[in-house]
Amino acid sequence: MRVVEIDKNLCTLCGICEQICVRGIIALGQDSAEITDDSVCIQCGHCRAVCPVDAPLLPLLDHTEFTPVAEKDDLPTTEQFMNLIRSRRSIRQYKKTPIEKEKIDKIIEAGRFAPTGGNLQPLHHIVVTTPDVIDTVRNMTIDLLEAQAELIAEAYRKHSEEGIPLPAAFVGRDRYIHVWREMARLNREGIDRLFYKAPCLVITHLNPLEAVTPDVDPGLAASQMTLMAETLGLGTCFIGFLVFALAVSKQLREILQIPEGHRTPLSFVAGYPDVDFLKMVSRNPARVTWL
Repeated sequence: MRVVEIDKNLCTLCGICEQICVRGIIALGQDSAEITDDSVCIQCGHCRAVCPVDAPLLPLLDHTEFTPVAEKDDLPTTEQFMNLIRSRRSIRQYKKTPIEKEKIDKIIEAGRFAPTGGNLQPLHHIVVTTPDVIDTVRNMTIDLLEAQAELIAEAYRKHSEEGIPLPAAFVGRDRYIHVWREMARLNREGIDRLFYKAPCLVITHLNPLEAVTPDVDPGLAASQMTLMAETLGLGTCFIGFLVFALAVSKQLREILQIPEGHRTPLSFVAGYPDVDFLKMVSRNPARVTWL
């Protein structure tokens, strides 16, 4: 089956699709535009999105999603969008209220429409809302981090007292020794300083062999997902310590059904905030070089 073709009965030879094609595989023929090599089509849909008569056909895509773009008046203004960006904070206090599934679906959809290198769309998402599973993942992660804290502390002791070189994986990790020990102590007292009792955990994973920009794609999707969460009245917080644990724990990856060879570059929790921030985010000045 061809992955892209032109309906010759509709084509008006306007030439817009030829100009926009990312792979340069559309050429104007005598009667209509023609596909010169559909084997390199990346299914971006640009050709159909610019065509005024819907002549390009992409059988692998859902054509019902090619709806008209929003009118300018229906889009957020520059100030409104900046306010949305600056209103998002890392939330570490959540209500016990579960998130409605339709809201989680919208968050995932926001990530689905994020750009990916080569339009390969390599991302997979795990959504954990079962309290027992969240508890298991939290406890295993914190136990692993506590064990790592002791290994790092011992490595730094030997480095200081005996001059033994630090393992490369431990360099700069001494800042976490106290943090992970305290996190474990509090967890034994029922205080969650990893997921903050959030009712939803999202983990993104991918096979790096199936992506051309594996370090970029997850972040682009997560940015859109967390901003979507803001519009739904939800808060989010990225959990880097879980990413560290997943990188070293095969058992944890198996519990979360992450395939062998997949990387887990990011995770975040989500829920209804149990705190009201009255001021927007402040940051250091941007580091910009103008040329």
